[in-house]
Amino acid sequence: MNRKLLPSGSGRLKIDKKQLVGKAFFLSPAMLLIAVGFFLPLVLLFTISLYKGVPGTGLIDTTVLTFDNFAKMFEPYYLKVLLRTFRIAIYTSVLSLVLGYPVAMVMSRTRSNRVKNLLLALILTPLITNVTARTLGLMIIFASSGPVNNFIASLGLGRVKFVGTELGIVLGLTQVFMPYLVLSVKSVLDNVDYDLEEAARDLGCSRLTSFFKVIFPLSMPGIVAGSLFVFLLSFSSFVTPRLMGGGKVMTITMLIYQQSMTILDFPFAAVAAMVLLLFSLILITVYNRMTSRIERMSDRSGSFREADFNSVWYRMIRRIKDAFYDLYAGVARRFKRDRTRLASAFMLKRQRVLAVLSRAAGIGFVVFVLFFIVLPLIIVVISAFSGDKMFITFPPSSYSFQWIKSVFLKTEYALSFWLSIKVAVFCTAVSLIIGILAALGLTRFKFRSVDLLKTFFLSPLTLPAVIVGIALLRFSIILGWVGDNKSLLLAHIMLATAYVIRMVLSSLVGFDLSLEEAARDLGASQFYTFRKITFPIIKPGIVVAGLFAFIVSMDETTISRFIVRGGNITLPVRIFAQLEYGLDQTVTAISCLLVTLSMVVLFIIDRTVGINKFQI
Repeated sequence: MNRKLLPSGSGRLKIDKKQLVGKAFFLSPAMLLIAVGFFLPLVLLFTISLYKGVPGTGLIDTTVLTFDNFAKMFEPYYLKVLLRTFRIAIYTSVLSLVLGYPVAMVMSRTRSNRVKNLLLALILTPLITNVTARTLGLMIIFASSGPVNNFIASLGLGRVKFVGTELGIVLGLTQVFMPYLVLSVKSVLDNVDYDLEEAARDLGCSRLTSFFKVIFPLSMPGIVAGSLFVFLLSFSSFVTPRLMGGGKVMTITMLIYQQSMTILDFPFAAVAAMVLLLFSLILITVYNRMTSRIERMSDRSGSFREADFNSVWYRMIRRIKDAFYDLYAGVARRFKRDRTRLASAFMLKRQRVLAVLSRAAGIGFVVFVLFFIVLPLIIVVISAFSGDKMFITFPPSSYSFQWIKSVFLKTEYALSFWLSIKVAVFCTAVSLIIGILAALGLTRFKFRSVDLLKTFFLSPLTLPAVIVGIALLRFSIILGWVGDNKSLLLAHIMLATAYVIRMVLSSLVGFDLSLEEAARDLGASQFYTFRKITFPIIKPGIVVAGLFAFIVSMDETTISRFIVRGGNITLPVRIFAQLEYGLDQTVTAISCLLVTLSMVVLFIIDRTVGINKFQI
């Protein structure tokens, strides 16, 4: 009996060993990269928060553990910084919702695929454009002599100070992050059956009543999820508050930057980063629960099930919806009484005119919001061809190619440009290899907790870049990497790999593994099967992943700002530093090149997989 069982057990042992070797081959590179480049620096960052720093020197006294740095965060000044950050994030979320919801409605209701793709392109182009280039456009628009203030002055009103104030930061963050809310709400509205609204209209409801009683409640999960995401991004943003705030408005990310880069008090900077990390993890947890709720509430047909409508989350959403409806209903009842009392042929005619005007106003509002989203890019492109010699003015008094030429003629910009290109190409190649292996491993092998592994691999994308930046800065100091490209390559490869894994995993959803098994049964090797069967199917996803990895590396600013030194400055960091301490017209030309690169990448993505299938 034992002899009969031995071959079976031995065969199972060989299969288990083969599975283990396969898992190690596919997953080990990515796991090692994320562990060393992300989690280890975070652990080291937490440890230094328990020591005392020597401000102005960058030295750390590791002889005594102390919690004084944590106690320091509760001082009135730093609590005000935290509250100011919350206030800015809340204002940004509310303004993004007010401006973005109508755009999401129009995108969802539009029947023409051509118009939908055009609207989606207008939303996505700014998202994949370097944030510093977009903020430069905002700085020109809201400058004291910019187009907005010139328009205000033409009305006979006093000029408003935007740059260097919380108002400017809120407007800047809204322009940068509102597209995320639009896409979040649109994804939910796409699953709504608008026949329900028509049924409500047939039963006597007005257009507004049917919206608040039918469409608005069903879109609430997308509103909450999108608002939370915008709040998280605004709370942890660095580039836009630094530039639009002019260094005068202190937020939590600015505090981390100041303490680590100027005052050189790394332990206290680490404590501020831990506080940001704590709030970020809370917001991420709530956001993930909301997005998973959306997925569970929506079945394959696109309608909503009633199973989850009595949950705690939906009861909260229902209360918010009822509050909105009660507010509307009170106003609507008053207008309804007046309409009944004054009903006449003249009133009916006026109602028709008002309906046409309201529709035109709605379309005009959506056009205004879309214009607000893309205007900074347009301003940057036009300013790049300015013929002005000293200051950036809009519109330019004359036009020339002098600033475009100076990008390649000025040594510092040329070196930064070619460094960014080389780093981006190298990181794209390495991240594609590591990311494709990890994605294939996650889909081909069985794991007890595949969701936990996915969370591990995608974790660099979830935490604020400022935290990753200061963690890698301390990691580089410990390893003696300050001043060279090792830490820069590590950071860019880590981020690009996470994006590649996510995008290749999306392309592997629904992949029929029986095709590979059939090829293997016919004698094909694993490599031949991958080259002839698997690769052609997932090729569009790999192309998009490669393009996105390249543009992520080319555009990365926040993390690079912490770890680059001396002559090893990438192009986005060069732009940021120039805007931070002065203004060289050449930055408009560089920003124009980055905008053009983003548009080219988006065009290739549209031709490869279709812009409507692209997800950020």
